[in-house]
Amino acid sequence: MSEQRSIDRPYREAAIVTPEHVQLRFQTAGLGSRAAAQLIDMALLLLVNLTVFVLFGIVAFGSGDGFFQDEKSYALAILLIGLFLLNFGYFLLMEYFRGGQTLGKRWMGIRVIQENGQSLTFLSAVIRNLFRVIDSLPTGYFLGGLVVFFHPRDKRIGDMVAGTIVVLENEGMRLIRGRKGRKLARWMADAPSFVLSERHKQAITREDWQLLSAFVGRLMTLADDRRIELALEITRRLCDRLDWPDRQTAEAHPVGFLLKLHDQLQHEWKIGP
Repeated sequence: MSEQRSIDRPYREAAIVTPEHVQLRFQTAGLGSRAAAQLIDMALLLLVNLTVFVLFGIVAFGSGDGFFQDEKSYALAILLIGLFLLNFGYFLLMEYFRGGQTLGKRWMGIRVIQENGQSLTFLSAVIRNLFRVIDSLPTGYFLGGLVVFFHPRDKRIGDMVAGTIVVLENEGMRLIRGRKGRKLARWMADAPSFVLSERHKQAITREDWQLLSAFVGRLMTLADDRRIELALEITRRLCDRLDWPDRQTAEAHPVGFLLKLHDQLQHEWKIGP
């Protein structure tokens, strides 16, 4: 985004090696774009908070029984707790469920990812957002902004503890996301359908699942030749593990085979959200 480029200093580049030993390069988001994204998010939250307070005040004062009666004092306490959870939950849930982007980050074209290039995990999202309390000291994110300015990868304290990094979402990343669904559907359509038996599911080890999951997670970032090479290598390994009856077909469409395998195994291995 041209607006974003005008408020950041010259970008720093971060080289990241994925679990599949593929090197990715990202431009880190500087203090300007991060501060602008934060201001957008805070403005949205301020509107929500004010609306909730106004509605609460109307209901509380409208009853005519006095604002600070016991029942309404409890209601005010519950309201304050709810607003805290809303404000904390906004950053946590938006970053986790929307691929590392709040509305402000999306507007500014930046996103949070893991240091290894993978998507933000729930635990990392919790940790980096809990540390907002420290980053905001003494006021207005002064400490966090200071750390971002001097850190070689533009990290605040929460990023350092959580193992995350905020990067610019360049045009290539947007194109990848836009065509991802169509590519995945095409690869899966090329491979013949199958249903894993219980014996097959039990034959998969945790190491096998981690390898398969890592490949699927980095699928769209791999070059075509590297993607096919890795897919064939993993397919042969898993076919050996499963004593797969139709190896020739699986090796003819290794990417689609692994995607369908992952789709059927994820309910066995994934825990939590």
